[in-house]
Amino acid sequence: MNKINALIIDDKKVNIEILQQLVVQFCPSVQIMDTATDMEHGYIAINRHQPDLVFLDIELNGNTGFDLLKMFPNVFFKTIFTTAYSQYAIEAFRAQAIDYLLKPITIGHLQEAVTKAENFIQQQRQLQQVYTAPIVQTKVSLPTLEGFLFIDYNDILRCEASGSYSNFYLADGRKIMVSMRLKECETLLPDTVFYRVHHSHIINMNHVTKYIKGRVGQVVLKGNIIVEVAASRKDQFLQSIRKVW
Repeated sequence: MNKINALIIDDKKVNIEILQQLVVQFCPSVQIMDTATDMEHGYIAINRHQPDLVFLDIELNGNTGFDLLKMFPNVFFKTIFTTAYSQYAIEAFRAQAIDYLLKPITIGHLQEAVTKAENFIQQQRQLQQVYTAPIVQTKVSLPTLEGFLFIDYNDILRCEASGSYSNFYLADGRKIMVSMRLKECETLLPDTVFYRVHHSHIINMNHVTKYIKGRVGQVVLKGNIIVEVAASRKDQFLQSIRKVW
């Protein structure tokens, strides 16, 4: 079986280090791709690495692992919950967790959980090869004050930096502010569709209608929205836009 790509998400770095050492020593089929200590960075890491498996702590600095799972319209990875509290077990299995490990995690229980994950992932890979194409994610989950908003990529016109926040402008005229820097937003959006034309702007290439030449280049989006193209990015942007058009 090919390696299982995994992430560890836990709000305590010491717990991450302990679990990572156990996995390296006793679960050779698992490769830890990245770690995160909160829900926001966990969400970014999952989108960036597209893991097969996530070791997920339940309590995450005021949020929970269940909140993180709700950010995905389609949970494409398997989950092994890790926690010091037994009262979440029923909710964990309702969330279709592979297993539920109580801290301190023992080697035997870890290996049992990983074996379960291996079996599920192997079956899933075989089914995808025979019957289906891989799942392609077409939506992004945006954390708002009210909760999480699932937006189709094609409904996003552009993103604009606003200090420690970012504004998403949608094709239907809505503006959504999220508590993420533009760099973090950039990692969530596919680079085949979105392009960062300026330090403060990301645009959806599918909504570009015109490029205006000049000392400062400008791109026009649907709705006659004009966005500047930074001089340092202009040549590369023009090469990219020729591929789209």
